[in-house]
Amino acid sequence: MRYLSELTMALLATLSILLLLVDFTIPLEQAWKQLIYSADLVICLVFAVDFAFDLRSEKDRIRYLRWHWIDLLALVPAYAFAFFETITIIGAGLRTLRFIRLARFLAVVLRMRRSKMLMAGKRPSKRSLLTYVSAASLVSVFYLIFLPDLESVPYSQYVIESILSLLILLVALVLSELVYVLLISKIDDLHSRVSVGRLVKAVFILLAIAAIISFIFKELIIFVTSFGVIGLVLSYSLAPVISNFFAWVYINVRRTYMIGDSVKIGEVRGIVTDIGYIMTTLIEIGDESSFWSVTGRVLTIPNSTVLSEILAVYGSRLSPVRVGAVTFNLAYESDLSAVREMIIKCVSDYIRPEIERMRQACESSNCAPMFKDVIEAGPRVIFTPEASWINVTALYPYPPSKLVRSMSDLTEIILREMNRSPEVAKFPVGRSR
Repeated sequence: MRYLSELTMALLATLSILLLLVDFTIPLEQAWKQLIYSADLVICLVFAVDFAFDLRSEKDRIRYLRWHWIDLLALVPAYAFAFFETITIIGAGLRTLRFIRLARFLAVVLRMRRSKMLMAGKRPSKRSLLTYVSAASLVSVFYLIFLPDLESVPYSQYVIESILSLLILLVALVLSELVYVLLISKIDDLHSRVSVGRLVKAVFILLAIAAIISFIFKELIIFVTSFGVIGLVLSYSLAPVISNFFAWVYINVRRTYMIGDSVKIGEVRGIVTDIGYIMTTLIEIGDESSFWSVTGRVLTIPNSTVLSEILAVYGSRLSPVRVGAVTFNLAYESDLSAVREMIIKCVSDYIRPEIERMRQACESSNCAPMFKDVIEAGPRVIFTPEASWINVTALYPYPPSKLVRSMSDLTEIILREMNRSPEVAKFPVGRSR
């Protein structure tokens, strides 16, 4: 029931905004005006009933009125403003009346944005779209209501051009958010969705800037000359920003790394949480010896660092498998053949639950053949002679996110098995082990 009520209020608020915009922008015959005013009056009555029920259900009604007083303006019908504007005796107060009319429009917009029905859903979020639509509507209504006053102020041309330029920018933002809600939000991959959304917004903003410049500089020669001079100045002053932006394009086109990947860029290690136009944000992590633990610091690095530093990506997306290594020192008197069988059995039992997952991850990401070969090869044991002992190294495939923990587990498991068979695995004697 509450959902139906919110849906009704949202639709009525949207309809009221459309009716007010038509009333402001289109010259209508008296019959059509009366029809619009009648529909607006019905909507205001519904708003009044809804406001009364909300006020009655509140325990602290004074506090509710303090925070929702502007909603009262949404209850004033448009016909009232049209009636008072025809009375010449209050002509001196017409400007104040226009401000109240603008405030009434603002109240209806806020009533629409507050609707839980329109705010529902985690993806895609409609809050940005509603914000830009509300802002564009308010700027449009302000321009239409106060245009006669704006034409009489000093430097009126520049004031009007500024308002229209702001409106062009807001319309571009509305279109970009509309494309995101209708199309880009359907993309399942988070990184692709965020990157494509930002790219679309950047394109719309650039188009809006070009439209604003063309609107202000009506002479083509002046526009081209000004654009060239501005471009020359910006190319020198904003060189780092430009290089970081093109690095952002490179990162997204090549999918160098994505949100959620663990990376090492130069000497910086971290988990990628955001890839902005200029900066990449990381949650810092330690090295393998610290089990990739989070340090608690948030790092931001320029995107252009990727083009000048060595980049390593630790994650199943690019490398579904990594090779772990566990090394022991054994005496020359050990039974190496039995040691090999012992270690391979321990490692095989340990990695068996992950083998099929690694195969599936490799097939789904269409990984390189070398990764498939590593998975199929399984565990291996390598003996390396030293002066006083033999290095026994167990190599095995394992998922990157669990590799360091597996090295600790296998060291304990293999060492336990070796201690159970001292006649097979003999350790070097002495302090130089």
